[in-house]
Amino acid sequence: MKQAGFTLIELLVTLAIGSVILVGASMSFYQIVWGTGRNNSQVVALTDVNQAALAIKKDLMMTQTTDLTDGDPVPQSSVTLSWTDYTGFSSENSTSHNCQYTLSGTVLQRTYDGVMSIVGRHITDLGFTQNGRVINVTITATGSSVPQRSATVEFSGFIRAEVIE
Repeated sequence: MKQAGFTLIELLVTLAIGSVILVGASMSFYQIVWGTGRNNSQVVALTDVNQAALAIKKDLMMTQTTDLTDGDPVPQSSVTLSWTDYTGFSSENSTSHNCQYTLSGTVLQRTYDGVMSIVGRHITDLGFTQNGRVINVTITATGSSVPQRSATVEFSGFIRAEVIE
């Protein structure tokens, strides 16, 4: 009488094939999860750095004076920008404005005429330098998920003339 069943070799071959398939599937799953986290971190960093840069660029277009030391090569992590808004044809219709950018931890705060708002999160580095009428800005943001990814934006802006004749 012949017994029905599998031989030891058949079982070992099936186990080996199943193990290869299981390892391949788990590696694929790991790559998907890890890749998604990395991409999310980079998207967060890019979004934060671009939002912060946009806010600073808007204020730099209006700036007439700063509290930066002209020619100092060491970047400052905060800056006060000042300008006068001439809304009429005479200096009596002018309004002075101040805008300060400060990095508090990883939050970039903008204080405009005494009102504070947040213009960037996950900001890990902020630097302002002034060389003549040129203000150079460097902003770095780092995403919060693992693995962390960073994005850095560098740009320059010109200070307006102090007096409009």
